Amino acid sequence: MAGLSVASVIGILKLWKHLFYPDLRRAKDDEISKLRHSLSAARLDAQTKDEDITKLKKDLTGMGSKLEELGRLLQTTKGQNQVLGDQVKAHTREALSLKDEIAQAKIRHAQTLELLDARTLELKGAEAFLTKADSLSGADVITMLNTLNSEIYQTAALVAESFEFTRKKGSVEGVSGAVTGGGEQPADMEEVYASATEILGSRMVELLKTSEHHEDPTLIQIAFQAGMSAYSNWIVSSWYFEDPEDALLLGEIYTRVREAEEQAVSGRWRALTRAHAQRMSDHEPDLAMYFLDAFANILLTAGVNKSHTALQGEVESRFGDRVAVIVKGAQRLRKAIGEEITSCDFEILHTAVDAPFDPSRMDDAFAGDYTKGRDDPELILCTTDLGLARFARIAGKVGEWDEAVLLRPKIVLQSGIEEMMAEDTA
Repeated sequence: MAGLSVASVIGILKLWKHLFYPDLRRAKDDEISKLRHSLSAARLDAQTKDEDITKLKKDLTGMGSKLEELGRLLQTTKGQNQVLGDQVKAHTREALSLKDEIAQAKIRHAQTLELLDARTLELKGAEAFLTKADSLSGADVITMLNTLNSEIYQTAALVAESFEFTRKKGSVEGVSGAVTGGGEQPADMEEVYASATEILGSRMVELLKTSEHHEDPTLIQIAFQAGMSAYSNWIVSSWYFEDPEDALLLGEIYTRVREAEEQAVSGRWRALTRAHAQRMSDHEPDLAMYFLDAFANILLTAGVNKSHTALQGEVESRFGDRVAVIVKGAQRLRKAIGEEITSCDFEILHTAVDAPFDPSRMDDAFAGDYTKGRDDPELILCTTDLGLARFARIAGKVGEWDEAVLLRPKIVLQSGIEEMMAEDTA
């Protein structure tokens, strides 16, 4: 190449241009065309990107607005949350306060229920005192008492007829002589006489000791009636069987209540006290034993030759059922006039031994004429049949009572016994 001249070089160049230029030009044209397409594509892409950028700017602007709106909403929500939080706290405090109020209300409600129960009990008690209706009538009580008297009479007759009495030692025809019970020691007989005197009185005991009974046991029967009537009266009238002092105290209290209160109040007080007084006892008293003891004492006093224990056991085995009927009848009568009737007071009439005979208030069991011509009323020997009186306080009056004798008691006079014995002797 060093040896070539400029002309040669130029010639070579011209030759090279002549040979390769068309291809080169086509190549350049193709390249330019490609570049143009690339430029167009780039411009289109740039335009698209500009549009995208513009859209993104719009979106960003919109999002900014939304973000601002969300910010404002967030602030509003925060404010609302604060308000709601305050409201929740207020509601919580209110709920706690209501819980305390409910607890207090429950306590007051429980106290109200307790007070209601107490007032209900008080009203029941007041209702009991205000109730005036009686469960039984006066006629019912009279029927019950007549039945009791009849049972006493029949039992007395049966027991008296069931024992054999021997002629007393030292007695002659028409003349009686005292004799002690052969089954007891003298010291024991003194106790028997004392017990018999307590229930029958000294005159009846003396008659039992000195009179003959082997032919006619009527005096024994009368003594049995007197003893059973006395114990029946005690059962019906007693406030409390266990302790005489307590019974006396209750009776005195009731006397004052009757004087101070109207009949409706005093009657209900009596009914409730009678109903509850006997429930204070630890055990049910054996009331029949009083009757059996009286039977044995009367028989021994009359001269039966057996021991007290043997006589009491014999009467119980043979007549225990009948005695039980009498005791139940007396208890039923006690409940009737003591607890079931409040509009008035029914009282059993049992005339005390040695009280003056009053024909206007009592009947003589023998109904004889032997009292005529006497200046002084004869003293009562014993009571054989119980009577009944009705008492009702006059409303608004203190110590004034409407009194009526519904059934007169039957009594026995010694003159009647003597006349009966004289007739038997004749």
